[in-house]
Amino acid sequence: MTLIELMVVLVTGVALSSIISHFVPAIPISLFQIVIGVTLATMGNINVEVDSHWFMMLFVAPILFNDSWRFPKRELWELRAPILGNAILLVLVTTIAGGYAIHWLIPQLPLSVALALAAVLSPTDPVAVQAIAKRVKLPENLLHVVTGESLVNDATGLVSFNTAVKATVVGTFVLGDALLNFAWMTVIGVLVGILLGSSMIAFRNWVSRSGLADVVFYTIFTLLMPFIIYWVAEGWLHASGLIAVVTGGIAAKILSDRRSNLLSAEATIVSVHSWEVVVYVLNGLIFVLLGITLPNALHSILKNTEIANWQAFAYGFLVWLIVFFIRVIWAYIIQLGQHWHHRKTKVSFRSAIVSGLTGVRGAVTMAAVLTVPTVTDAGTAFVGRDLVIFIAAVVVVLSLIVASIMLPLVTKEVSQRDFTQPESTMSVEDAADQPKADISERRAQLWILRVGIQKLRDMQTESNRRIIHELISRRQKSARSLRHRIHDDQDQSDFAAEKELELQELALQAQRNRLQQLLVEEHISPITYSLQAKRLDQFEADLGSDRELVGLKRMKWLYRRLRADFRIWLSDQESDRVYEESGLAIREMAKAAIKALSDYVSRQVGDTVTHRIIRQTAYNLIVIYRYQIEKTKHVPSFDQQEQDDRKRLELELKTLSAEREMVQQLYDQKRISRQTSINLRQYINYAETRALVGRNEE
Repeated sequence: MTLIELMVVLVTGVALSSIISHFVPAIPISLFQIVIGVTLATMGNINVEVDSHWFMMLFVAPILFNDSWRFPKRELWELRAPILGNAILLVLVTTIAGGYAIHWLIPQLPLSVALALAAVLSPTDPVAVQAIAKRVKLPENLLHVVTGESLVNDATGLVSFNTAVKATVVGTFVLGDALLNFAWMTVIGVLVGILLGSSMIAFRNWVSRSGLADVVFYTIFTLLMPFIIYWVAEGWLHASGLIAVVTGGIAAKILSDRRSNLLSAEATIVSVHSWEVVVYVLNGLIFVLLGITLPNALHSILKNTEIANWQAFAYGFLVWLIVFFIRVIWAYIIQLGQHWHHRKTKVSFRSAIVSGLTGVRGAVTMAAVLTVPTVTDAGTAFVGRDLVIFIAAVVVVLSLIVASIMLPLVTKEVSQRDFTQPESTMSVEDAADQPKADISERRAQLWILRVGIQKLRDMQTESNRRIIHELISRRQKSARSLRHRIHDDQDQSDFAAEKELELQELALQAQRNRLQQLLVEEHISPITYSLQAKRLDQFEADLGSDRELVGLKRMKWLYRRLRADFRIWLSDQESDRVYEESGLAIREMAKAAIKALSDYVSRQVGDTVTHRIIRQTAYNLIVIYRYQIEKTKHVPSFDQQEQDDRKRLELELKTLSAEREMVQQLYDQKRISRQTSINLRQYINYAETRALVGRNEE
């Protein structure tokens, strides 16, 4: 298989894992990617020889650069003590204490080899942790610490690992040489990162001031930065390329923020999106490659008759326990120190357990351990190489699985208090005029959509009514999808969903009655009746479901649409007549549904929360039926379409402006966090860009 074919297969595996993860969100996507890699290796006979140098430069360096670039500077400074403590001191403690414990547990491993194994298992993998954190809602500070330590601990762990391996290969270990080597790689790596990161941003700014830069140049230049920094640090100066990449990313981000006025908004947006795609693909490729390397890593030790398979797996489990408990004890000691220093900090052993579970190991560990040489300088075999690789593989997989299972259990109470969870106790459609403080991003987004819908209602006139109904219908669909993801007030959520289902059934029955009446009065033909009846049957089958048409369900829906069109084309009657009758039937059924809903609402007396929910739910459905009526009876000419496009764009931009003002109000009133306001503004900016781009394309 050629390199290009291999890359196509690997990227296809990443895309496949994304699809699978969409249907099974409870399991981290990294586990699916590992399984896909194992499948490619076992069933597809794909074997990739992982070289540590190119793996670190092509995969790890750009990911760390992106993390350091996007890491909040304020949080990085405020949490510098726990981040550096975990990234440096905890790695060294894990290497030394873990190495001696592994040597005691597995006497056949020399001390230097045991130290190397502990060192390679010390770096954490933030990619897998963040995938799990999306579901379990880890505390924000803990996430920042885990992400921040991962920027440095890879380099610290790998330097310790290489030092221990070199001592094993050479046969001697000199502490002074090891410390000197560690200091050189760290200090020079930091200096190279700062100098190159600053110099490259200065060069980019000079090019921008000269008017020579464009979006393509800016994007490509930014993507090349981590590779150049890593190559110079590792290849020329034999320093730590990972440390250089991290410090280079931080320095570049600081200088870039100070000179942000030199860059166009287009260049910034394109660069951000490009990095998102690149990092997503690289993260996926790392775990797919990890899955591909696992079978070969496990094969040798499982075939070894000198050690039983159960014993090898037991060693892997016990080594994971050693590393896990070292991290837990470290976290607990840090809490005790903070409690002794601040007196107000609570000590929680469960928090220490959570910190221990976040210490997930990943592909960096496997990429490094696979570089262990087979022979030493003396010509003898490297003692315990196969066992070290096997234990590392078991620890990587076990840490991912245990974190996926245990984190949701031990953080259940924490997740209910976390800032990312909804806190308002009122329904979206009938809450008070102002939301509660510290509302979640989803709850705030629902409020923004509500403001946009109200703005559209205020702008409605007779001439733009059809377009207003279209835009409101879109926002109601988004609001409905978001509303059903929120579980902060289960009783009211259940009531609102139950009422919506009841009103949908009421409208559906009215449509059926009107459709039968049209057939009896011979306003439509039997084939039109059959087609519309099946459409109503499908709507009834999907009633109460708020999921989008995806996967097999969408394929069935497309099949039914094609079959209906084919039946019309083969019918004895003219196709145009059938389409005309279908339009008439849809309009009349929608009018019947609106009348049924209006009559139901008119019978509701009172102004309680319950009645307001019913009226608002009925209004949302009425808007959808009005849009169906306008869509079927209005066939604009080319000139009319141009005018409608201009009106639609104007209305959309005004609505987005109102939504943006609401975001600012929520932030000024301290009802949303700074990060939530940034995310909401980004969401609005994307919608605005999509509207403008769509207009240009037309």
